[in-house]
Amino acid sequence: MSNIFVQIASYRDPELIPTIEDCLEQATNPLDLTFGICNQYHEDDDWSLDEYRKSKNFTIMDVPWNESKGLCWARGEIQKMWNGEDYTLQIDSHHRFAKGWDTQLIEMLEKLQDKGHEKPILTSYAGMYSPKDNKKINQEPFRMVGKRFTPSGTILFFPEYINDYKQRTEPLPARFVSGHYFFTLGKHCEEYKYDPNLYFAGDEISLSIRSWTLGYDIFHPHITLVWHEYTREGRVKHWDDFVRKNEEKIEAKWHEMDKVSKKRLRKMLREEDNDSDVTGYDLGTVRTHEEYEKWAGIDFKNRILHPDTIKGKEPPAVTDDSLDWREIKESEYVIEKDWGSKYAKLKEGIGCTCTFQFIMFAFEDDKGDLLHRFDALEDKHKDIVLGKVTKKEFKFKSFTQPTKLVIWPYDKIKKWVNKIEIKL
Repeated sequence: MSNIFVQIASYRDPELIPTIEDCLEQATNPLDLTFGICNQYHEDDDWSLDEYRKSKNFTIMDVPWNESKGLCWARGEIQKMWNGEDYTLQIDSHHRFAKGWDTQLIEMLEKLQDKGHEKPILTSYAGMYSPKDNKKINQEPFRMVGKRFTPSGTILFFPEYINDYKQRTEPLPARFVSGHYFFTLGKHCEEYKYDPNLYFAGDEISLSIRSWTLGYDIFHPHITLVWHEYTREGRVKHWDDFVRKNEEKIEAKWHEMDKVSKKRLRKMLREEDNDSDVTGYDLGTVRTHEEYEKWAGIDFKNRILHPDTIKGKEPPAVTDDSLDWREIKESEYVIEKDWGSKYAKLKEGIGCTCTFQFIMFAFEDDKGDLLHRFDALEDKHKDIVLGKVTKKEFKFKSFTQPTKLVIWPYDKIKKWVNKIEIKL
């Protein structure tokens, strides 16, 4: 029987206990799960891990909130708890699971190994769930898409649906690893050492390039087995506490840790040569930095992403070295659209748009590739969701010309409803 080491870094999260409970309840073999938890707590938190402390299946590290050094430090401490388990699942502390998630992930991984992938990683941005009503919002699996570099040298990632997932029978090749959901061989805990001086931003591109150069093949699951809470609503974040008002209680403020972190990341990614010492947390030796750049479609030094990378197309991105893809330039588009005459169509059969959780606005090219997406959320863009505002200016860059705007509401009860398409 195979066992799974579940890694959970939790910072003052009221969803930690429900996450553990659902992980166990939905597993086919819950007794084969062991947990490594870094519990960063505050005395005001009103939940307890006491019921798990006596179980041999749980290793719990309790850390007072002000002694925490950030996400990657916590994940590094959890890796030390690995005790030779066959597999490992890394998640955040706010997740839900599909029935039989454990056996399904193992089966997927074994099939990839049978096809010659010695060290596969199954990973992606997980589906969405709402803690308020404990509902899973989507069944469509996500791929993880890199959209642009930030000024500090990290890459911004976004989830995009795998639209043809119903036709797929196996995971699809990928270029990026999600920090909140990856499943792989347990020995990854030893082979990939978390850099404790990485703070938060940059965790995922580090996971991606370092795991890949260590010989791990990255795949996105073609079915949704894990759901994640994305809004961070209702919980205190690390950067909420590590600020000036608490400076007498903490060693460093979050932005100070973040500055050091991003400098180290730029050194590891070969974006710049600075005095950071990343010994022990550098690239692997099975594959090279250059090979990853070709696979993923990234020029780190010049901070350029391949058009296929931005579109989320399957890797490899570069198959012909004679072509310099870096010369391909994006065009900037400013499009103002008024959908007021079509708003009635969006709410047909719904009655009240107060049940809309969000409305998706997606620009596509003539091949149906997604170029830009904007989600109007019920809490942040209430006037748009309720139809009080039906006009907006959209600004984005794209390698291909947008030809269509798709407007598609997501209703809390009826899910995706009443899609409309507007030709540009």
